[in-house]
Amino acid sequence: MSTHNGDRRELIATSGIRIIAGQGVRALTHRAIDREAGLPEGTTSYHARTRDALLALIVEELTTRSIADTAAFAAAMDGLSNVIVGPDQLAAQITDLIESLTDRRDDMKARYALMLELDDRSNLRLRLTTHSDVHDLSERATASALAQAGLPHTREHVARLLTLADALVLYSTAIGDPKAREILANYLRGSLQQQDD
Repeated sequence: MSTHNGDRRELIATSGIRIIAGQGVRALTHRAIDREAGLPEGTTSYHARTRDALLALIVEELTTRSIADTAAFAAAMDGLSNVIVGPDQLAAQITDLIESLTDRRDDMKARYALMLELDDRSNLRLRLTTHSDVHDLSERATASALAQAGLPHTREHVARLLTLADALVLYSTAIGDPKAREILANYLRGSLQQQDD
């Protein structure tokens, strides 16, 4: 694929994300994206001929962006590999990840809207939830971070922390600042205390 086509596809996906975030999934049409992106009519249809292909393009873009955020979290934790990381420091790193995600508010609004709307398209829905490259990377990075902080890092502990982090992203996107760092620090301190008991 040429760079020009790649840029067009990214523009189409970004415009689709803005439409979903602002007007909902049902407002998403090929023509609406052409208008939003300032593209000649028919451009979106050329790159994504069906609605399913268009939704797949948008999901792929959301996935790519979230992977970049999660990889940055993993790299930040790797940068602390020679430092003793406690619950407060780990909470700060996870909060940075949450803030980087919620800074892209349209992306998060589109993600949650699609998660609710795509019941009949299970493959696409799973790519936004538990069967995705983002989820796999998040699990590995979280397990590594918990181990580095000397905290329990079983599959169950990782799943709980990811669920809490995702809930904080949702709250921040839909309502406002949930004081994520404080909540995470208290949760992680509790995990440490349970481990010591």
